[in-house]
Amino acid sequence: MQIIRFRGKSLNTGNWVFGDLRQSGKRKFVEYEVNPDTVGQFVGLYDNNGKEVYEHDYISINYKYEGIANGCAVPDQDCICKGEVVYMDGFACFGLCLYKAEYPINKELNECPYLTIPLLQFDLECDSIEVLGNVFDNPELLK
Repeated sequence: MQIIRFRGKSLNTGNWVFGDLRQSGKRKFVEYEVNPDTVGQFVGLYDNNGKEVYEHDYISINYKYEGIANGCAVPDQDCICKGEVVYMDGFACFGLCLYKAEYPINKELNECPYLTIPLLQFDLECDSIEVLGNVFDNPELLK
């Protein structure tokens, strides 16, 4: 069964709160009223340390890479990619918006600086995933 859970930063305390998402006009609530810009959905994955992965987390994935076909990575060689977890409307799935990558994918990243790879392209049971932070608490990770 898929777990559907959200998180957001409380407007009252600035702490992360977790739960169901409710909306009232432009206001958003995750058990408490939260900053709507910080709302992110649990993507159904856990990193190597058992930490839940949410939309807008900055993660590192160590995976096998072969090349890019039709804008998607085809895994085979060892490669480490780092980026923000985002929702890809066109694919109706979560993806990794790359900010840093090792050879060979860094060449494609230079040609397409906003390269986003659907998470389903990775072998998420075998590849190593680590949550390094999130874009709200750790904006320096995006540089």
